[in-house]
Amino acid sequence: MNAFRLPGLLVVIGLLVGGLVIDQSREAPEVAERAIGLPGTAVAPDDAISSTWLCAAATAGSNDTADSEVVLANTRPTPARASISVFRGSSEPSGGSEVSELDIDLPAQAATSVRLADLAPDSEIVSIAVEIDSGGVLVDKISSGPAGVARTACATDASTEWVVTSGATVPGARLQLVVFNPFPGEATVDIDFVSEVGTRRPEDLIGVHVPARTSRVIEVSDFVAASNNITSFVRVRAGQVVAEGIQTFDGSAAPLGLSVITGVPTTAEAWYFAGVTPAAGPARLTVVNPGETQVRVDIEVYPAAGERFVEPFEVVLQPGQSDIVDLESTGRLAEISSFSLIARSLDNVPIIAGVEQRPAVAEPDPIAEIVELDIDAPTTGFAASAGQAMPGTRLYTTVDIVEDDQRSALHIFNPTPDSFVQGRATIAIDGASRDIRFEVGPERTVRIPLVEVATGRYSLVLDASGPIVATREITGLSSRSWAPLLPASDSIR
Repeated sequence: MNAFRLPGLLVVIGLLVGGLVIDQSREAPEVAERAIGLPGTAVAPDDAISSTWLCAAATAGSNDTADSEVVLANTRPTPARASISVFRGSSEPSGGSEVSELDIDLPAQAATSVRLADLAPDSEIVSIAVEIDSGGVLVDKISSGPAGVARTACATDASTEWVVTSGATVPGARLQLVVFNPFPGEATVDIDFVSEVGTRRPEDLIGVHVPARTSRVIEVSDFVAASNNITSFVRVRAGQVVAEGIQTFDGSAAPLGLSVITGVPTTAEAWYFAGVTPAAGPARLTVVNPGETQVRVDIEVYPAAGERFVEPFEVVLQPGQSDIVDLESTGRLAEISSFSLIARSLDNVPIIAGVEQRPAVAEPDPIAEIVELDIDAPTTGFAASAGQAMPGTRLYTTVDIVEDDQRSALHIFNPTPDSFVQGRATIAIDGASRDIRFEVGPERTVRIPLVEVATGRYSLVLDASGPIVATREITGLSSRSWAPLLPASDSIR
């Protein structure tokens, strides 16, 4: 049962300073190729006449990793209509593969979900394109499987370059790279990897053919064995594509974990991260220099409540190099339970940055050992996401919360050093909407428990007086999702 719940404590200054038609016979609509006009995914404004979303890495039931559904959240007070095209993918080129299509009505201020196995049963990997007759609609996908649950926003553009910042192929870990070509023309890509043992440019991944309206799946362990830190690069020779990673931990060498890792189609001189909480699991920041010149990067740390100043971490990256900054609650981060970050280039050289939290391994329970009890140790799962390169005054996300979830939260970061930000959070659920107010002090982060906002599945839109960055953190017993809210394309500052 869905229910609104205003926070028991309104976010005050004292707290804040610190029907369906399936047709598999008709041809898929042609998704128009277009140039990248913004650095990353952005939501089309409410008055847009159309919007497109592209989701590379999803499954449809036959894959032993997960089963996926796509969630379409219409934040507007008027209905919309969407056309979903489902494209099958595999590890081999499969030109002319079958495409399924679904036309769906999107009620006003409500979230609608579609299980992809109903459209493309027995498919190894599926990718989707969603065309909507308006703006103000957010498209997410939720993947659920034995290793956990992953929640990821889809992309709003294809690109000629992609970077997947995180990945591992150590024992018990599986990393798949999915390259999706939604267009009627062929695509050709080169794929290489940077890990702790150096750069790998496999000959078999030079000139990889991605036929029109299909996806190619790359098993990264076939090319990079037993690595704990992999950055994947996809560079397009012809056409445009979308790239994502699927990371799983099977529980044999670490607790279970699943994450669909959104690829980054662009570089920026600064990347923002709101509300990193290392207590939920070992956290680390990956910084990537995809360019051709050396770059110095400062990792600026802003404790959520401004407890004290933290000396920035300094990283120097050679061309094509990536590096890891551990964000443990020790050393300079001791006794800071939550903080926000900015990874900033000091040399006007664009970079890419992403954060990840591996499954937290619980300490053995000596009482359980003595009495030979079989107790499953709780885990926070695995979460990985790029940062946000575009602070904005309007941000979007979807939420799926049960009544007893006390750990999932919304983190709102005000990166400006000298001004407060006031704002409104609008919750849309089952055709109704409601607002709550918030205020965030300079270089501070506010945490709002999502269960105190509303329970069930709903959309959340933040409108602020100044540019902000926000993160949706959803934590279950064996799963974790950490993802930045997406800005409206007309609100980026």
